[in-house]
Amino acid sequence: MDVESRGNLGVAMTSLQNQEEKESQTKSMGLLPVLLRLTWMAFGNVALFICAAYVAKGTAPVVMDIVFFTVVIGLIVVRYVDITKFKGQTSEGKPAALAHWRRYAVLIAIISAGLWALARVASSHKWF
Repeated sequence: MDVESRGNLGVAMTSLQNQEEKESQTKSMGLLPVLLRLTWMAFGNVALFICAAYVAKGTAPVVMDIVFFTVVIGLIVVRYVDITKFKGQTSEGKPAALAHWRRYAVLIAIISAGLWALARVASSHKWF
C-alpha cells in the first residue's frame, strides 16, 4: 500500500467516524432536548407573535405585557439550558457554545422589544 492510498484510507475512516458520531448523537438525543430545540426555534416564536397580537388588540394590556416578556425570558432560559445541559446545536446542526447563546439572547431581546413596541403602537392607534 503506497502513501497516497494510506492517506485516502485515513481520510475515509475519519469521515466514517464523524458520520457515526453524528448518527449516535441523533439516536441518543432524548425527547427533552428535541422539545427544547423546537421551543427556541419554533414554538416560542409563535407564542411571541400570538402575545404580540393580543397586545396589539389591547386585550388585558398589563397582563399581556407580562406574558409577552415572560415568554421572551423563557426562550432565553430554554436556549441556555439547551446549550449547557443537553449539548445544544445551532440551527445548522453544529455544536452550540455560550457565544451562540449570548448572540441569541441579545437578538431575541432586541427583536422582541421592537415587536412589543410595534404592538403597543398598534394598540394605541386601534389598528386592530
